[in-house]
Amino acid sequence: MNAILSDQVLWALGLLILLLLGMALFFAAFTFFLRLRNEREARRWEELERTWEPALMEVLAHPEEVEALWEKVGPNDHLRFLEFVLLYAQRLGGSERETLGRAAAPYLPELLPLRSHRRVGIRARAIQTLGTLGLPRYLEEVKEAVRDPSPYVAAIAARILAHEVGPEVAPDLCRNLERFHTFRIWYLVDMVVAMGPGAIPAIRGTLADERASLRSRAVAAHSLSVLMDLGSADLAANLTVREEDPELLTSLLRLLSQVGTADHTPAVRAHLDSEEFFVRAAATRTLAELGEEGDLPLLVEKLSDASAWVRMAAARGVYRLGGKATLTALSREEDPATPLFHQVLAEEAGR
Repeated sequence: MNAILSDQVLWALGLLILLLLGMALFFAAFTFFLRLRNEREARRWEELERTWEPALMEVLAHPEEVEALWEKVGPNDHLRFLEFVLLYAQRLGGSERETLGRAAAPYLPELLPLRSHRRVGIRARAIQTLGTLGLPRYLEEVKEAVRDPSPYVAAIAARILAHEVGPEVAPDLCRNLERFHTFRIWYLVDMVVAMGPGAIPAIRGTLADERASLRSRAVAAHSLSVLMDLGSADLAANLTVREEDPELLTSLLRLLSQVGTADHTPAVRAHLDSEEFFVRAAATRTLAELGEEGDLPLLVEKLSDASAWVRMAAARGVYRLGGKATLTALSREEDPATPLFHQVLAEEAGR
């Protein structure tokens, strides 16, 4: 009985070893195949680049000779050619970008079916190419991509629209900001700001819209701050009085620090004692910018705040409203805020 069991164990081990060996050989062969394919593709790319690059340079110098370039594009290399042209288009602009668009035009329709490809990367590259080389002809296709199931594809489409089209797409883009709630807020601000001052009415509308997400409204507030929209000061002050979300409040206070006046300081003072240290810091910085001499005691009080960010903002505010003499007079060795005073004094002396 034991001999039979031993034989069965040996057979099982033998089969397992053969299976593992077969798998190892399969993966080795598969890896070798991939390497060969990649090397072949790399050689193909090098060959095509040697053919296309001089012809493309000639077309950039003499746009009327674009047909000579098309003659060098084989029937199986259309998508490769678009990839090649896109690399140049991402580095060039103006009339050269227009020439590259003309060079790519006959092959761009082949990208349209790829907009519904199951792979996100392929959809994204198709939209990037259409948006970079195919506007305004493919404007509607790029707009449609903002509603792509993948936020990554949608963000590429939105960024292209912001940079290449501008204020015309501002209402749609601002309405779709909520789609990108997982993106860094300053990435979104940069995208919105790229539309330029002509987009300000749509951005203000998003900030004022209480149905919009808090994140979208915070992006709008930061964007108006970067655009230095003086006309949004009253709106920001009114919202600062009644809003409670810390992220939105911080963005509103930052906006007020850029475009507000002393008339807006009551809305700022209301948040000097916020439970959130970053809201207190933002309120203190904004009061330092907009406040007047009568606000000096409030800033002096903030010098003993638990947050170093608040204390530093208060110290700078004291310097701004009271001057060097006031800050120097407050600098006593026994005062815990003395190092902050010295830092602010050194910074101001270095300006």
